[in-house]
Amino acid sequence: PHHKHLVVFERELELLFTIFHHIDFSKELKEQKILLFNANTISAEELRCLCNLEPFLSYAKVYFLELCSDYYEKFSEEIIRLNKALLQSFSYAIYSRGNDPLDSLQGIEQFIINLPAQLTHPSLKEFLDKRRNISKNAIIVSTGPSLMKQLPLLKEYREKALIFCADSAYPILAKHNIKPDFVCMVERSDFTAEFFNHDFGDFDEGICFILVSLVHPNALNYLKDKNYILINKTLNFAHFMDFKEYDFEHPLSNVACMAYSLACELGAKNIILIGQDLAYDENGFSHPKDYQHGQDYEKDSAKFSILAYGGKGEVLTHTTWLLFKQNLEDIILRSSPTCYNATEGGARIEHCIEKSFRECCEELLKEKLKRPFSPLTKPTNSKELLQKVLSKITLALKHSDEFQITLSHFHKRLQEEILKLESVNLKHYKLEILDEIQNFLSYSKEGYCELFELLSPYITQFKLNLARILVLNPKTLEDQFNKNLILLQENLKLIEFIFQALQTLDLRLENSLKSLENTIKENRC
Repeated sequence: PHHKHLVVFERELELLFTIFHHIDFSKELKEQKILLFNANTISAEELRCLCNLEPFLSYAKVYFLELCSDYYEKFSEEIIRLNKALLQSFSYAIYSRGNDPLDSLQGIEQFIINLPAQLTHPSLKEFLDKRRNISKNAIIVSTGPSLMKQLPLLKEYREKALIFCADSAYPILAKHNIKPDFVCMVERSDFTAEFFNHDFGDFDEGICFILVSLVHPNALNYLKDKNYILINKTLNFAHFMDFKEYDFEHPLSNVACMAYSLACELGAKNIILIGQDLAYDENGFSHPKDYQHGQDYEKDSAKFSILAYGGKGEVLTHTTWLLFKQNLEDIILRSSPTCYNATEGGARIEHCIEKSFRECCEELLKEKLKRPFSPLTKPTNSKELLQKVLSKITLALKHSDEFQITLSHFHKRLQEEILKLESVNLKHYKLEILDEIQNFLSYSKEGYCELFELLSPYITQFKLNLARILVLNPKTLEDQFNKNLILLQENLKLIEFIFQALQTLDLRLENSLKSLENTIKENRC
């Protein structure tokens, strides 16, 4: 009665045919109580899809593999491979949901700080309208250890393709006098902002810096006199602000994904990747020799092996690179351009054609592009847009207050439930309040969406950890009492954390409100 779903991985499909011939599972299959996968053909994307579904995701931390009979020992290698792939898929699913509320808080705060700059610079819509269909070929430059060997050829063919580069590649290209068209930045840290702490003079003319709107404000200070735009990730607070002309409805989980998605939007038919190693080289280096922070910058990360470029042998990578690789593979799979991995090193990236950079250039890059591109126009209604920001922040503070009032009622009831637990009949006792709390959180995601950018990472981690308690099967009344007590106490902790998180958010929003009001009064926008 406790089983909600049965997931079957089977390579001998005749066995399934025989079973279904004798037993009617049509109802279970229709209701997806039984999920079937062909073990011969199942892809990493299908596994990631499965692990993102509920209830599988919420119970990810209680997943374990147990062979239920000696019969399966002869399939041990195949089962171990599947188990490894499932563990990686669960990790990917958890990572995609976010795991650090402090990161979310930093992102919200920096997004608001950056709004005056964003709304006084060209919008994403303006950028796409004026840059679309300029070229059918794009090159994305990343900072894997193989990059240096590709630079001479990149310099030779630079005029014949759109050049996107990661923020970390920008100083390297400047050093070698290879001008990119677009420089992309995703990360919110002050560390990443330092890639823009340079004065390359005339080199920056004609470059458009494209930054996610939650980057560290230092990045904007360094780009003060340069051409840049700020675009919004698909995050709750930006969605709540409702500046659609700045919204980018594609995954921006890392800088390579950002560049790839932008290249798709600009109409590229062929996208060439270089420097996209996502692995250490044979000397153990994580980056090229001209990398700003040293070529062995990530030497101390925990390493493991994955399939190498070309499909022969293995290379060492680490968890973050693997997640980046999975993100990129998902985007490539779902997009229409042909992707050429011309890195000539590092890890294999699925769904790409592996071809040398020289072959890609000689076969695809035939004509020079017409540069310089037409200038982008800044908005003329910045003051009105900033007035809208003030109204939205005021509304967010109101929502936070309403949310906390409801939580205070739950907090009081949880305390009462804990006190009366010893006197109830445990055989008939139901923790109805826990369902009420989860239902409240679920339906509040729409009405209070902006708050959940901060709250969702913690709620996700809470559910993952709570699953370890939910799966316990009490044998005695004492066990039942202890399980109920822990569940009530954990939900009490959840509500107390949400209180603290929202009060911190309120403080940041109130400070931002004052700063924006001063900006408007001083007529600085």
